[in-house]
Amino acid sequence: MSLALLNSEELKARAKCLGFAACGLAKAEPVADSFAAHYRRWLELGYCADMDYLRRGVEMRLQPDLLVPGVRTIVSLAMNFMPERHQPAISLYAQGKDYHDVMRDRMRRLMDDMQLSGRCFVDTAPVLERYWAWRSGVGIITGRGGFISVPGYGPTVFLGELFVMEEADRYDGPLPKQEERLGISGERLEDTSSPNNPLTSHLSPLTPSFCPALTAEGLDARRCVSYQTIEHRGPLPHGLRLGATFYGCDRCLRANPQFAEAHPTDEPAFQPSEALLKMTPDDWQQLTVEQYRTLFKGSAVKRAKYEGLVRNIARWLKP
Repeated sequence: MSLALLNSEELKARAKCLGFAACGLAKAEPVADSFAAHYRRWLELGYCADMDYLRRGVEMRLQPDLLVPGVRTIVSLAMNFMPERHQPAISLYAQGKDYHDVMRDRMRRLMDDMQLSGRCFVDTAPVLERYWAWRSGVGIITGRGGFISVPGYGPTVFLGELFVMEEADRYDGPLPKQEERLGISGERLEDTSSPNNPLTSHLSPLTPSFCPALTAEGLDARRCVSYQTIEHRGPLPHGLRLGATFYGCDRCLRANPQFAEAHPTDEPAFQPSEALLKMTPDDWQQLTVEQYRTLFKGSAVKRAKYEGLVRNIARWLKP
């Protein structure tokens, strides 16, 4: 490994050329106590539902050098996924190719171009992605769901991280205060949420009728339509009502104040196919295994599997 410092400006310029909307660098230090406490509390409340992988490797999530020994710098990267057109029955993030593959390929190219040593992660390892995006100044934490909103792009972004062994010549810090970013002129929003929750302490009171999954302690996956239609196996809970989509849910995303900043990406991989765009409710009702395989080849939608989609569609079409 070279002893030369990682040139942060050169890295960011190269990241931009590779299609990333934002890039920030943070020292590989333990996660701040307030965030660590919130994550532990979130798990204790059972808000991760049966996603047991979130309970595993907690210490690695909170201490980067336990995940990658010797790591010195964490590079947070964001990529715009907002499609120019979309199939309304599918969540916006899943219109095109699987972001894991697209992001990982681009991140590996960035590491090779910059001759960096380390590892890259895209939502597949015990990493607190939103924390590092906030810590490195990639975006601000906004919305009850804890979205990362990137200036000029809003919350329609994918996140990924490089855990590298090189030290950087300069590190970034969080963006200006949330209140300033939200245009509140320094005045603090009225707050009824937990004062110990760094993800929601700046937000206005909840509107209970909007979504029961949004709580003062964070997102309760057990009540989340996205969780139920993507991660959950088995029958959907009785009484669960699906809105415009049967795969995922964009209500929180669209209600986010920074969604107004979202604009279409020029990344071809995140655009839907014409076949997907043409699908109608009648077509979905008659979806075959062969159609499913063709429509969603290389897509994140395959995580729900054919049986899961058929289950979701039946509930979605139910009067």
